[in-house]
Amino acid sequence: MGLTFFARRVATGMAMLALTAMTGCQPYLLHVALGQGDLLTRAVPIERAIADPGTSAETAEKLALVRDAAAYAAYWGLDVGRSYRTYAALDREATVWTVVRAESLALRPIQRCWPIAGCVPYQGFFDEARAEAFAAWARGRGEDVSLGPVDAYATLGWFPDPIASPALDRSRTALVELVFHESVHNTVYRPGDADFNEALANTVAFALVRAFWAQRGVADDQLEAFFEERAAARTLFFDLIEATRAELTEIYAAREASPGIRRQAKAAAFDRLRANYEAARPGFGTYNYDRFFAQDLNNAHLVSVGTYEDARPMLEAVLYGRFGGDLRRFMRAMEAVARSDEAWRVALAQVRP
Repeated sequence: MGLTFFARRVATGMAMLALTAMTGCQPYLLHVALGQGDLLTRAVPIERAIADPGTSAETAEKLALVRDAAAYAAYWGLDVGRSYRTYAALDREATVWTVVRAESLALRPIQRCWPIAGCVPYQGFFDEARAEAFAAWARGRGEDVSLGPVDAYATLGWFPDPIASPALDRSRTALVELVFHESVHNTVYRPGDADFNEALANTVAFALVRAFWAQRGVADDQLEAFFEERAAARTLFFDLIEATRAELTEIYAAREASPGIRRQAKAAAFDRLRANYEAARPGFGTYNYDRFFAQDLNNAHLVSVGTYEDARPMLEAVLYGRFGGDLRRFMRAMEAVARSDEAWRVALAQVRP
């Protein structure tokens, strides 16, 4: 994800990852600085980790994959910089924990605004207990909250981001995709427009990951079968989400009904979403969303999905339509969109090959 770390760079980097002002007794910026510093202190060169006799064969294989994916991203013009050259072994399940907040009767994220990063709809913590405390505080204010582990984030090139051990729990394809996704953030970033930043990172990562495996000799029919199944599952998932979002939008707009009545209708809509998933579950095959639907779903979960996916079809249409799949020219155009003073959708409509 695009969470955004001693001199001038620490101050700027902290602003990138500083996604709330204060939690508990310790100032949040100090928490972020200490967490980022600990991550960098633990980092060792990937080649050293691969050669270490104590490194498992699977870990060594995945670290080599990270190294190769970073080189491939750089070949395609992504600004990998000093990232993904090191490995940080952590004694926890996540690199950070993020809290997404949303209004209880509107599909609107609650954002915090910071220098450099702009306004972002998520807050990151290096300690799960601190994340849980912040989430509890938000719930106490009547906000909808999504709290979950995240295995990687980008500091937009300000620091040499290591690959941390939680990321190695991913499948090989998802791990490669992660390197591409975060490298896009290092290359193109538009402050305050998380929907553009995340959808762009997904668009480019999805394009590159297939080319990456093709270059490594995976047969076309295998690639076609895998990506078709994944695309079908994603489409089915987002259709379910979009139908519920449309239903909730109508519920929330019914201001003539009391907040209590609208909350009852909201709960029923989420129950239907879960039931609809269970009914559709056989169609998902091996690529499923069981973990997503195991959560106590609320507006914050739907807002989070929208941040990463709502704009992707539009960006893919530009990449494969207007730019004919030419990724390098497309990325140069996206740099112009990121620098534009106009709304990003307006700037996107104006770019040409």
